[in-house]
Amino acid sequence: MSESLKLPDPLFKLIIRFNNGEKFYFITDELIAAHHIAADTRYALVSSFALQNPNECTAVTLINLNDVAFIKTEKITLDELAAEKRTAGLHSFASAMNEENLPKTLSQVKFI
Repeated sequence: MSESLKLPDPLFKLIIRFNNGEKFYFITDELIAAHHIAADTRYALVSSFALQNPNECTAVTLINLNDVAFIKTEKITLDELAAEKRTAGLHSFASAMNEENLPKTLSQVKFI
């Protein structure tokens, strides 16, 4: 049985916006500087791992960079992350650090 992984600090929200306006969001522990991506890089490979079982890859996303308008990362705190996932229209005065609102996966990005 493997151990669960704690969310590291700092966390970053990876935002990938496609030319058609669609956006993908991932939570990662690494800062991605888009201007450091080489001109001949064609793909981004995003692997997501479960925090409860970090040996298990839950999703793999291959992104063609020719279809991407921009890639950026934003530093985000656990409080901000938990608050983002609350139900729209409901105002809660309870603590934002509710376990069910925190992400269940952590992603890694490799450029090919």
